[in-house]
Amino acid sequence: METGKNKKESVNKQQPVLVAVDFSTDSDAALKWACNYASCVNAPLLILHVIHDPAHAPGFYRKDEEDWSQPMSQVAERLLREFMEKMQGLYGDCKPLKQASVKQVTGLPPGRIVEVAEKEHAQLIVVGSRGRTGLPHILLGSVAERVVQMAHVPVVVVKSGEPEGDAE
Repeated sequence: METGKNKKESVNKQQPVLVAVDFSTDSDAALKWACNYASCVNAPLLILHVIHDPAHAPGFYRKDEEDWSQPMSQVAERLLREFMEKMQGLYGDCKPLKQASVKQVTGLPPGRIVEVAEKEHAQLIVVGSRGRTGLPHILLGSVAERVVQMAHVPVVVVKSGEPEGDAE
């Protein structure tokens, strides 16, 4: 017979921890936090990147000359693969990272993150925060803030602790 604790643990094993990444240092920190949390609760990790060319940083996926001739989704796929290789090098001993599912979708990040979390029955959403304030925050809004407002599951917002540079 399952006790309440065992039942809860078996549910958590089925429900992934979703971490949304945009290849920033805050994404690095969010993935590290999510990996540690997933290890603690023995949950699978789902790494999500939402393909979106932001108005505040047009050409996000077009940094190299060769990228201009490729579809944005193909460039995003390469960037995600490179990000995962980097994270495997840094946190390769993290079991959930070794077994993580990786997903890429297109759309506006806040809505798509919440949509995928619901579809995948995520127990938790983890996002990085660049921590913009003042006019940039008002003009750009905050993906993390909107995810917190829209999500039906807990959301953890992680900061890298590094000073904000140019938008990536």
